[in-house]
Amino acid sequence: MNWSALAQFDGIVAPPGLFPARDLPPLSRWRTDDPALRDRYDTDTLIYGAVWSAQTKRLRVYAPRPLNLLPLLRGARWLADGVALGKPKLRRFKRYATLEFDAPKPVAQLGFERDGWQATCPVQQADPDPFMGCNVLYTMSQNNDLDWVCDWVMYHHRAHGADAVLISDNRSTAYTPEDLRVRLVGLGVLKAVLVQSVPYRHGPSSQICTRASDARYLQSATANFMRDVWLRRARAVLSCDIDEIVASQSGRSIFDAVCASRLGVVTFPGYWRFCDPAQDSPTHSDHVFTRPDRLKPCPRKYAWRPDGWLGDWSLMIHSLESVPRRWASGAPDFWFLHCDGITTRWKAGREKADIALKQTYDENAKQALARGGL
Repeated sequence: MNWSALAQFDGIVAPPGLFPARDLPPLSRWRTDDPALRDRYDTDTLIYGAVWSAQTKRLRVYAPRPLNLLPLLRGARWLADGVALGKPKLRRFKRYATLEFDAPKPVAQLGFERDGWQATCPVQQADPDPFMGCNVLYTMSQNNDLDWVCDWVMYHHRAHGADAVLISDNRSTAYTPEDLRVRLVGLGVLKAVLVQSVPYRHGPSSQICTRASDARYLQSATANFMRDVWLRRARAVLSCDIDEIVASQSGRSIFDAVCASRLGVVTFPGYWRFCDPAQDSPTHSDHVFTRPDRLKPCPRKYAWRPDGWLGDWSLMIHSLESVPRRWASGAPDFWFLHCDGITTRWKAGREKADIALKQTYDENAKQALARGGL
């Protein structure tokens, strides 16, 4: 172990009633009147966080998709360590927005002023050195069992050569970020470990509103923020969830594949795999069955290279924004097992397997798991 740390994603949240609430995206509609469920949608976060880069001499601010709050951001007075900043360059992406300011000197604190209200948040300094040259596993996680997390890391270490981990911990209550960091460090195989606490609302599920994915801003914004702060000098980054195990039919590392790719990105499909439905505490290694109702591929995941042609492209959950996923397909060599039982089931629709459905043993899944020691 060379380096490990905890970090905090700090932004600005408006007090209730001070400004208008963020609307739902245009094509999204509520399916429920339950205020507790509706509260999963982030109506009041103005910005998630800010990063200053010594290389670019720029201050970049990350915000949820602004929608009706766009005039609020545009009309605000922004300050760097108490000194007024110039007009920002605002860029809107599918799930988030950025505001960029010229900032030739390091900035420690960002200020926001609007309609007589003032707020500040710390600015993170870009620090890519801890992950320099590393094969990095990246994910956002909430309350995933720590044994699952460790199995996920060790599999990708053994099968693909992952040697660093960055986890965005989204409001876990089952353990602390420090608990997670200690377990990861204790594996003894990682050059760098960072657990970044992300305290914002993840967004609604499809049972709460239509086109729910359009109303989930946090995951994409956070991934791009992490690249700006920590991952600019990584060798390659694999973006997948704790319940996803990346398999290689040839035994080739996904990190080596992305480093050899012309675009610097490799996408791959996923397929649901199931454990015995009677199991109470499944592990990844138990997911060696298929089901006839879940044979279609899942949305793709990907690995990318920060110094590749698309290294500055907007990162999304399943691929790079506006880049067709099949342009950089690593199939059929690479695919991932989407392990149904590795879940806290906080997402609607992830119910336990129907025992009445016949499951079929998949030797290919067993071999893929065995390659990574599971």
